[in-house]
Amino acid sequence: MELNERKQRILSAVIDIFIRTGEPVGSKALVGLLDNSVSSATIRNEMAELAAMGYLEQPHTSAGRIPTAIAFRLYIDKLMKRNELSEQDRRGIDGMLTHAADDPEKLIGTASQALAEETGCIAVTTTPTGKTADIRMIDVLRISSLSAALLLMSGSGLLRTKVCRFDRVISDNTLEMLSQQLNQNFCGCSLSDIGLPQIQGMVVSLGEHGLLCAPALNAFYQLVQESAEAEVLLTGQLNLLRHPDYEPERARDLLSFLAHRELLSGLLTAMPNGLRVVIGSESQRPELDGSSIIVTRYKLGGGPDGSIGIIGPLRMNYATEIPRIEYFAWSIGKILDEIMGENNGRIINEE
Repeated sequence: MELNERKQRILSAVIDIFIRTGEPVGSKALVGLLDNSVSSATIRNEMAELAAMGYLEQPHTSAGRIPTAIAFRLYIDKLMKRNELSEQDRRGIDGMLTHAADDPEKLIGTASQALAEETGCIAVTTTPTGKTADIRMIDVLRISSLSAALLLMSGSGLLRTKVCRFDRVISDNTLEMLSQQLNQNFCGCSLSDIGLPQIQGMVVSLGEHGLLCAPALNAFYQLVQESAEAEVLLTGQLNLLRHPDYEPERARDLLSFLAHRELLSGLLTAMPNGLRVVIGSESQRPELDGSSIIVTRYKLGGGPDGSIGIIGPLRMNYATEIPRIEYFAWSIGKILDEIMGENNGRIINEE
């Protein structure tokens, strides 16, 4: 049912007060916020109707009301007035991130830490996804007579490395040939198009060198898989334990879920582009009941991107945190584009 203007004003005021105080809201607290244009008795009647419609609920120990998850959804979609970031806030974010502008991994970690500190929630970030990115460069570098390092740079602008160990001594000529063959066969290919059949085909095409080079080809395959997947970084988990809205059992369940990064990564990557606010059971994960996720994507040129956002209680200041997250995303994308332009890739994983 569509809410009339008065019900919308009352519901919005209840949510604003609840976000600020964390306490159930009574009719007397709303009279002043509504400019004394509505009597306390009328507000009580309207709140009773809002409760019957599922927008408010009444804790057993209080005469006041608190908003439900569907109330927060309506508030975010229609009623909320955004608090735009001040120029000082923007300069502060830019300053923090600029200090980490020499390395993509450091940049994303710094952004996650800063977002957790500023919001008091758990910050979640992912590295740029690379499934559709192509391979720009492959190199094989000797470390010792029995080991070598493989380097793979993808179109996401990040360079990954992995060390492999051979079963017997391998010559410089063999390593050079392997590097040439890998570049000839896979440079320009999309990461998602490279699977075990292509790797097995390389073993055959290398002839007598195939089995000798098998450890390096296996390392290359692992690099391809790792480069195609987004890495999830969580910061500020202790904020959850300190937040009054989380009972110990609920906090433990949520932290247990977040420990499974692959589940969280799947949840984030399945979200469409643009800002998304997922409230409670909308996530289809029982561990996230009573929590909200605010997440958006940062852009890396016209190619792969990653996610940045926060996880916290339903009672968070959406009007302030949404613009903050959007600016973090914009600033990260801008700096990453500059890093790619200046340095054409960084090492972010080394074994």
